[in-house]
Order: sequence, then structure tokens, then C-alpha cells
Amino acid sequence: MSKNSNDTLIDSLKLFAQTAKIMNRTLNKGELVDIVLEESRGISSCRAATLLLTGLDPAHNEFYASADRMKRRLELPADYLPQPGDAGSFAEFVTVPEDDRLRAVIRDQFEVDVSTRLRLTLRSRDSHLGFVDLYDPQDQSGLSRHVFEVLAALSDLFVIAWDNAELYEQMHRKSLQNKLLLDSTQMLSSSIELDEVLENMMIALKKVVDYDAIGIFLVKKETNRLEPRVWRGFDQNDSMHRLGTKLGEGLVGWVVEHGVGVYVPDTLKDNRYIEARPETRSELVVPIKADDKIIGAFNVESDLVDPYSQEDLDFLTVFASQAAVSIERARMYRQIMFNRQFEEQLNVARMIQQTFLPRKNPTVKGFDIAGRNIPSQKVGGDYYDFIQIVDNQIGIAIADVSGKGMPAALIMAAFRASLIAEIRNNYAIRTILQKVNRLLHESMDGGSFVTAVYGVLDCKNRILTFSNAGHNPPILLRKDGTSEELVEGGLALGILDDRVYEERPVYVGSGDLIVLFTDGVSEATAADGEQYGEKRIVDNLVDNREKSAEELVQLIIDSVNEFSADDFVPDDLTLIVVKAL
Repeated sequence: MSKNSNDTLIDSLKLFAQTAKIMNRTLNKGELVDIVLEESRGISSCRAATLLLTGLDPAHNEFYASADRMKRRLELPADYLPQPGDAGSFAEFVTVPEDDRLRAVIRDQFEVDVSTRLRLTLRSRDSHLGFVDLYDPQDQSGLSRHVFEVLAALSDLFVIAWDNAELYEQMHRKSLQNKLLLDSTQMLSSSIELDEVLENMMIALKKVVDYDAIGIFLVKKETNRLEPRVWRGFDQNDSMHRLGTKLGEGLVGWVVEHGVGVYVPDTLKDNRYIEARPETRSELVVPIKADDKIIGAFNVESDLVDPYSQEDLDFLTVFASQAAVSIERARMYRQIMFNRQFEEQLNVARMIQQTFLPRKNPTVKGFDIAGRNIPSQKVGGDYYDFIQIVDNQIGIAIADVSGKGMPAALIMAAFRASLIAEIRNNYAIRTILQKVNRLLHESMDGGSFVTAVYGVLDCKNRILTFSNAGHNPPILLRKDGTSEELVEGGLALGILDDRVYEERPVYVGSGDLIVLFTDGVSEATAADGEQYGEKRIVDNLVDNREKSAEELVQLIIDSVNEFSADDFVPDDLTLIVVKAL
């Protein structure tokens, strides 16, 4: 992601967080309309926005438009039949025809002529709520995917807030519970830490629905199982798990599976009940819903028989609906903070990793040598280096660590440190790899390994002595056009601790070429599934052997990029060319 895109995303997330807090505090529909119109325009940088709220009767449809800090409720054009849009996360801007009726409305009301539109569908729990349309005179197709996701989250949040406002209107502030409901939800909005939010929920609920025990369960997305997050009134932690962690088990599991609340006035008479505490005589369970997804459940237990009413069930349902906004907001905040910290760690690791790679190509008498590393992620698993040993001798290393990201970077750092340490001990090449293999085997988890080629180029005698530890064989292209693969060595490093490696010297005469590479080069894949392969590498060298080593490196990289399919996810790409002058 570019710096500008990253800044745009951070600004959008900050604006979304502020908007979420405002939406969570208001149950006024007019304010919600203002917020979703203005903030969606702010996040997308679009000139105009419209909101269509559809009812069972088209006569009750509501249509709002906003542009340049103005908002108006307007009448829909006669016989206008809007079409559903996308959910939002992967939506695209489309061209608006000249004769589009809503385009004409925006032009007439706000003197803004628009040409592109993004439609976000608002889906309520049980029905289609309407649309948010974003308009702009310019082509917005370059808008970041992450901004689309923030817009989708904003529309989802609006739906939740709108549903809450509908429920709030239906209650008409008739009882003390409704007042306490408002007080409680305002309190919940003061925190964005998930555990603190859940603790606040239990405290707030105690004020309006008395209980002897309570548990809040959340659905764990990875396993689709229920996880008891916070609870009170249960003697032991394992008693919470007896309430049922699988969907469909116990009253809690049944409620989450069916999506409706249940009141059991006498638990002894309901075969769905699973005893978690012997004192319980009644149980009240409602799902926690975020849009059309059930994300958890409230479980309230009493030591009395039939202490609750339908009003308590209705109230707890409303409370859970309000709580869903806080839970999702806390989860989103936690994910944003995790991503930010992870991104910072990756940036630090990338800067450290860059210090491991050569700052420039070596200057070697009688040879032209160049290398390049292009990571597929901010922290890749490939490595190459040039190590000056003594006069007229230079070490050449290339390696590929299994895996990607931070774990691969840590293994690569360990490989580099152990390799350089053993090189300084002046061991033979085969011994160096044997010792590095043993060190990696002792320090890595099972399943991780490193493929590598290490060789020493004797520039005076024009001899490269190398050992290949399970890596893609380097290719030696002779001046006469013949070629061979340099395969001698042994098993990849770190798999078994007692491996023995062999080494082999090869003469590198004037006009010969050697290319060392990782599988990011040879396994690049075209649209038809064909891989780039070693033959194309050789062909590029044969056809362009008069070029410099640096030019050959760039030529092969360009060739790989041109060959690869547009949707191909590239591996790290590392390449070294040694040209004998």
C-alpha cells in the first residue's frame, strides 16, 4: 500500500471511528440520516450522496440527498424503480447515464452534475432497508479497496443504528427500563476495549434486569463455536462451558443457532437446559445480533422460578441489539490496533532485513556481478549476499526460507548470522553448510527449512567452488552455448541434523555466465498455468549475453513480470548473475 493510500485509509478509519461513536449515541432517525450522508461523502470524497429508505408500501419510501453541506428530503421521480446494489466490500463505481432520473434530481437541486455512482445496499435483519448512493463528477475507480470496506462497515453500522432507532421508537420511552436502556448504551459507548465493554454490559444490565448469574458468549469466527467471555455468579470457570459451546447445545447454543430469544420460567421443565449451577431455577437468553449475523448471546439466570416477564425478554433483546454495536466497535478497534502494531513490526523487520542485503554490487577483477531481491511481502523469505573473504576470493550466497512474513525473516536472520560466523572460521564450504544445518535444526520449529547455495569465487584462478543445499540449481552457461545445472551439495538446511554436504569446483572461463535464482523466478505462472521455467532463463542469457550483469538481472525480472498472469500472487524473487569477462 502506498503512503498516500495508507494515509487515506488511516483518515477514513479515524472518521469511521468518530462516526461510529456518534451513531452509537443517537437514536434520532434524522441525525442518523445526516450522519450517513455526510460521513459517507467524507470518507469517499464524493460530491453528492443520496439515501433511499424503502417501506412495504412504496408510498412510504423516504428519499434524501446531500451535496455541498446541504441536505434535503425530496420526492422520488415518478415511477422510479431502484435496483439493488452490492453489499459494499467489493463494489465498483459505475457510469451514470445522462438520462438517469436521480442524476437529474441532483443537478436540479444542487447544481452538481455527476457521472459516476457507487451503490451500497442497506440490508436490515429481516428485509431490504434501502440504498446509499455516492455520486461524483470524476471517475473514482481508483478508490482504495480498504476505503470501500470502511464504507461498507459504515453502511452496516447505519443499519444497526437504524434498527435500534426503530426499536426505540416502538418502546416510546414508556418505562424506567427504557430510560435505563439509554443510560446504559451511552455508558457502553465510552469504552472501546472489548473486555471492558463486556464488563460494563453486565454492570448496566444488573440495574434493569436482576440476576443471580450472568454470562456473555461470543461466537468465535475461526471455529464457529461459542466462547464464554465474561461471567458472574458461577462458582468455577469450567461450569460456564457446560452451558454448551457448540451451536445448538443448551439454551445458549439453541438461541444462537435459531436467532431468537427464549425465556424458560422453570428450567426443570425444559429439556434444552444444561445445568451449570445447581441454584438456577429460571433462565433468560437472547442473541446478540450485528446486522444479520448472530455474534453471541446474553445468558441471565435466577434462583427463583418465573421471576421474569415478556417485557424483560423484550428489553434484553433491545439491550443486546445496542450492545452489538459496542461489541463490533470494540472488535474493530482491536483489529485495527493489531493490524497497526503488526504493520509497524513488519516495517521494522523490513528495515532490519534490508541491512542484511548488499547495498551495492561487488567490484571483482575479471568478473561482472549483480544481484537483486524483490520481496512479495514487506518482509520476504529470500536472501542473497556477497561476502569478501580474502583478496581475490568472494563468497556468493543465495537462500530461500520456507514461509513468509515475520517468521521467515527471523529464520533468514538466523541463517545469515550462522553462515557468516562459520565463514569467518575458515571452514571448507561443505563444513560450513554442515554446521549451519545443525544450528538451524536446533533453533527452528519442525516443518521450517532453508534452501541455499553457497560458493566461493576464486577470481584469480577463475574457479567457483560451491555446495547446493536443496536449492534451485544455478545454471552455468558456457561461452559455446552449452549449459549445466550446479546440483552437487545435499539436503535443504534445518530438516535433519546429521546431514553431510559435498562441494564441487567449476572453472568459469571468459564469456561464461552463471545465474543463481529462487523459485520466485522459475515458478512464476502464466494465465494458462504454465511456469516460467529454467529454459526461459537460459534463453534470455543466450540472446543477451553481451549485456552487463545488472542489465541481465533487470531483463529477467522484466521478462518474469511480463510472463506472469495478472492475478498471479508472486513469490519472493531473488536473482544473481555472474559474468566472466
